[in-house]
Amino acid sequence: MAGEAGLSKLPRSRRLVNAITARVVALGGAAVIAAIALIFFYLLWVVAPIFAGAEVETGERYVLDPAEPLLVEANDSEEIAVRVAASGTATFFEIDGGRVRDRVDLGRELTAVQPLADQTGMYAILDADGAMSFIQATYPISFAGENRTITPKLDFVFEDAWLDVGAVDAFDVHYGNFEVLIATVNGRQLSVRRYRDAEPGFELEFPQRGQYQLRRAYDRLYFGPRGRWVYLVSHAGAVEVVDLTRPTAPAELYVGRIAAEDSRISDVAPLLGRYSLLVADQQGRISQWFMIRGEFGQSLEQVRHFDLGAPARRIIPEPRRKGFAAIDAQDRLHLFYTTSARDLARHDLLPAEVAAASITPRSDLLLTASPDGTVQGYHLKNEHPEISFSTLWSKIWYEGYEEPIYSWQSSSADNDFEPKFSLTPLLFGTLKGAFYAMVVAVPVAIMGALYTAYFMAPAMRRIVKPGIEIMAALPTVILGFLAGLWLAPLIEANLTAVMAILLVMPAGTLLTAWLWSRLPERLTRPFGGWYGLLVLPVLIGTVWLAFALGPWIELSLFGGNAQAWILENLGLNYDQRNALVVGLAMGLAVIPTIFSIAEDAIYGVPTHLINGSLALGATPWQTLMRVVILTASPGIFSAVMIGLGRAVGETMIVLMATGNTPVMDMNIFEGMRTFAANIAVELPESEVGSTHYRILFLAAMVLFLLTFVFNTVAELVRQRLRTRYGNL
Repeated sequence: MAGEAGLSKLPRSRRLVNAITARVVALGGAAVIAAIALIFFYLLWVVAPIFAGAEVETGERYVLDPAEPLLVEANDSEEIAVRVAASGTATFFEIDGGRVRDRVDLGRELTAVQPLADQTGMYAILDADGAMSFIQATYPISFAGENRTITPKLDFVFEDAWLDVGAVDAFDVHYGNFEVLIATVNGRQLSVRRYRDAEPGFELEFPQRGQYQLRRAYDRLYFGPRGRWVYLVSHAGAVEVVDLTRPTAPAELYVGRIAAEDSRISDVAPLLGRYSLLVADQQGRISQWFMIRGEFGQSLEQVRHFDLGAPARRIIPEPRRKGFAAIDAQDRLHLFYTTSARDLARHDLLPAEVAAASITPRSDLLLTASPDGTVQGYHLKNEHPEISFSTLWSKIWYEGYEEPIYSWQSSSADNDFEPKFSLTPLLFGTLKGAFYAMVVAVPVAIMGALYTAYFMAPAMRRIVKPGIEIMAALPTVILGFLAGLWLAPLIEANLTAVMAILLVMPAGTLLTAWLWSRLPERLTRPFGGWYGLLVLPVLIGTVWLAFALGPWIELSLFGGNAQAWILENLGLNYDQRNALVVGLAMGLAVIPTIFSIAEDAIYGVPTHLINGSLALGATPWQTLMRVVILTASPGIFSAVMIGLGRAVGETMIVLMATGNTPVMDMNIFEGMRTFAANIAVELPESEVGSTHYRILFLAAMVLFLLTFVFNTVAELVRQRLRTRYGNL
């Protein structure tokens, strides 16, 4: 009441100013909170689609002439589709409307059509007499004014149209790097032909042949990646992998089973890249198998499986992703993605016999063909199937790896590459960089703040404090540049000397302090408050001594090569741009922030508390430890947490001084990759709206939440410290 009475006695203009100021401050605070909330909700809006499930909708039905379909596929632009029938007729029709554009007669009846891996629109065809040829569907575009026209064409790839391969139970073809490999199996005999210098429009000449006697008969055959091996699978679940590194001399690589002894296989299909096989059994499971190099050689191992609830009749792999669709015995369509192990969607198909099916290159349309001449389309909405909680934060078993790992690798020049989007290495790197930066910054900044505010002469403080605070304005890109191009090579060349500084400098400083304490007080009293200036020559001298002793220490203790000794005896790799460099450089960037806030908190401790403690007989050090630090502890803790937030969000120093490798190792001699650095490097190169783009926004949101948590914890602790020590 007394306060309100006092306010009422103020002049009206003063009261108006106070009211306006209070409202402006409140409005500013509300605006800050609203801005932070908007940032969070924008990040959430960008990120949310990657966790959405898939949807399947029944699309258009196309009616063609009745024929037994062996293949149905669409072109890259998903405007024209082709159906190849056993009668030897290829029918091109428009996806929008179903109008037939062309029919091409291949001249003979066919028994099989096999798309060639890594070759768009190219197929191997086989007739009943054991003759094989290669055809390619192309879709050239022409313009007449503003009218755009696609004219589908089907041509034989090589000049000698048909090759005699004889009677076969199964076959596959690999074409790449001007080489054609044809593998066929007949009974227990595997035959391999290799044609070199294979160019479209020319003959396939001078085949090199190889034969291999199999352990049993197989009815399915698939090439592995780049034709390096071949998988042979039987309906009974037996599998044999044959090495084709030398096609003329095939060798056994693995023999085993991919189904239980009492089970049979209903379908097998290779996944994109041919590293994995998808195997459907009669128990309603589809399992993923791929080759793993172990202690006793390579073996085909099951990595994960998917449950359908009914036996699968057909597996339909996606042409450009590691996902697949499956049709079960109850005419239900299932969508799965292997790496994320996600069961994405289920949809009831229209009643029809599915003789051929494929997913279009954009993975948004599924085509099924039936002998009655109908082709049914199903629209797929499945934009981000590769993301799940496990792929972001758990270990994932990727193709070609010996065990599950955390990995971030968002791009590659290989079309078979599978993006790896684990955020765990980035979180680890962010915390690792911040940890080493704080190890360097906190002791120096806090001790410096204590000395400057409590012991330093006022004249010297007026110079030192602004000098350190102005360091905060130094661009971090300059610090990163110096750390990467000067400090990192310097530490690499003088590693032993740098490590010796950690021993020589404290020892030299303590020795100097002890000697100083032995001097008469009449000599030391005039220098009170200026010890920081007097110790500078000692610090410089100890650094010089450490560098002088470094080569001798390295030769005596580490055999002349400290890095090799560390690798051999400690098992630690040494990278030139590593956490040690980051700790020193980023610590230097964080020191001014921590120092300034902590020094203000310490300097702001009421003088009467200090004088009262001294008057009661406490020494200056006792007063510092039991009064000053406790009273200033909320401000000191806030300084440390603000410095931690600064280190967590640092970009340029980490980007330029770490090597930017997403490894998970606390080794101080190896680098890391942080959230901030990763976003800075990859966001400009990512496609807007892609999975990679949204994952980078997710990384930004995680970084946002990380700093929010740190700040919240800091505020809670600061309030408790203030409550506990505020009444001293």
